[in-house]
Amino acid sequence: MIMKYLGSKKLITSRLILRNTEESDLKTLWEILCIPEVNKYYLTSKLSFNWEEELPWQMKKLAKAKNPDVFCWSIILKENNECIGQITVQEKDDYPSDIRDIGWFIAPAHQRKGYASEAARKVIDYMFGEVGIKKILTGAAIANPASWLLMEKLGFKRLTHQNKFVKYTFVPEEVEIYTYELTGGDKK
Repeated sequence: MIMKYLGSKKLITSRLILRNTEESDLKTLWEILCIPEVNKYYLTSKLSFNWEEELPWQMKKLAKAKNPDVFCWSIILKENNECIGQITVQEKDDYPSDIRDIGWFIAPAHQRKGYASEAARKVIDYMFGEVGIKKILTGAAIANPASWLLMEKLGFKRLTHQNKFVKYTFVPEEVEIYTYELTGGDKK
């Protein structure tokens, strides 16, 4: 299958709407990322804790969000239209475009309710079924079992021979991560 650049098509689950990030989501998503328990093992890029300084970067990302080669969704609760997080499937450096990375974050008040797995399952189905990617290669800090246990629940296979160290934005030292892969036949 040849990969199709379909962008962040609106996806719906039983409890969630996954849609393109809108300008009205930006400050909420930024506020979630400013929470240490969220950003500790998520960010590998800069983040300003001053909204006025962060806004130009967020607007730049928003301008690209509707491009067909960008796969980034705000996670919205159906029941009240609240933005509770974000999920992205991005290109991996030094890999073909049909091999991707995946990442997500959820506001702490909405964690441990199955929203991340619900959103990830829908996005994974879309990326393999409609977009036609070949593989997802990703990782999670060993010190962050909530993330890697979710990956395993979703069917990701741990590549034990490929653990590596990553420099997260707000952790002073490099952190060892488990590396994972998922192909269309692996997903649960």
